[in-house]
Amino acid sequence: MSADADLVAELADLRRRVERLESESAIHALRNRFHEFVNTDRWDEIGGLFAEDAVLDYSYLGSASGRAEITAFFAAIPRLLPAAEGRPFVRQFIHGHDVEVDGDTARGTSFLLATPIYHGESFLLAGRFTDTYVRRGEVWSFASVTLDVDYSVPIREGWAGEDRHRMRL
Repeated sequence: MSADADLVAELADLRRRVERLESESAIHALRNRFHEFVNTDRWDEIGGLFAEDAVLDYSYLGSASGRAEITAFFAAIPRLLPAAEGRPFVRQFIHGHDVEVDGDTARGTSFLLATPIYHGESFLLAGRFTDTYVRRGEVWSFASVTLDVDYSVPIREGWAGEDRHRMRL
């Protein structure tokens, strides 16, 4: 192979690698934006992160098909998890988000630790998300989201009271 051909091949390889890294970064941002919307009570914006024909499966917590139904699913959460000031209180912490990109589709897994208040009681929820993603144009969206819940248990002595910061240094 000539030096020019080597350079062309190397540039093509670099382009593919950069495109894959940019896609992975965009998908990480998508997953983070989902949890930012949850943690800031922006329930009505979550549906916009999903493809028009997306599927949501939250195990025993419910399921939805299509962006409109998924939007309605999340918009109903303030009525299902009432807490202080008529708003739900739930914080979600995501970690271990692995992504595999294949062109305009991708798969990902991540782990969830959530701390909701349900009927005035603090709960701890742990589970795993299994996602598929689709890119339409330059935008990545969720094509499917499945949540497998490991446990969701009440914590008798927890963060349901007004003093949510009991650790004092």
